[in-house]
Amino acid sequence: MATKNKYRIMAWAIAILLATNVSMGISFMYHKYQDRKQLEQAEKEEIDLPAQQRTRFFREQLNLQPEQMDTFRELNRSFNHSAWQINRSLENLRIEMVDEMGSKNPDTGNLDRIAEEIGELHSRLKKETIDYYLGMKKICNQEQQEKLNEIFISVLKKNEDVKLPQGGYRMRGNR
Repeated sequence: MATKNKYRIMAWAIAILLATNVSMGISFMYHKYQDRKQLEQAEKEEIDLPAQQRTRFFREQLNLQPEQMDTFRELNRSFNHSAWQINRSLENLRIEMVDEMGSKNPDTGNLDRIAEEIGELHSRLKKETIDYYLGMKKICNQEQQEKLNEIFISVLKKNEDVKLPQGGYRMRGNR
């Protein structure tokens, strides 16, 4: 009889431990999913906040009319998304480059590849900026185009007269 009770107690202990392990596993997977979801939301907000600030800035600076704003918002959203992704890739490549240079035996072939990728991404970023500028220019009247040109020249010259709202990256794409 005592042996039967020992087996019964051991069976219950095993069942409780098994249930505990399963619930911990499910909890772990759930929290990992939630963390991933929060990270994606934070990345989206990181893109959206500068987009909203920049939209307000250009609306005020260029005196954009309501009919111009829809097109401008779409251009701005698209540019911010593309530029953010490119800058994220540039950041990762810079880290990879520094890690490789800091390794015991740096691979110059790998460093050359990284440098070429960085150059290609810089080129893509400049092309995105050109498309953004030309798209904005299309919706602007002559006076707005002149002001738009002044804003972009100020940014390129790092002129402090024009303060563009900054987010996780700079509009000119350089750090």
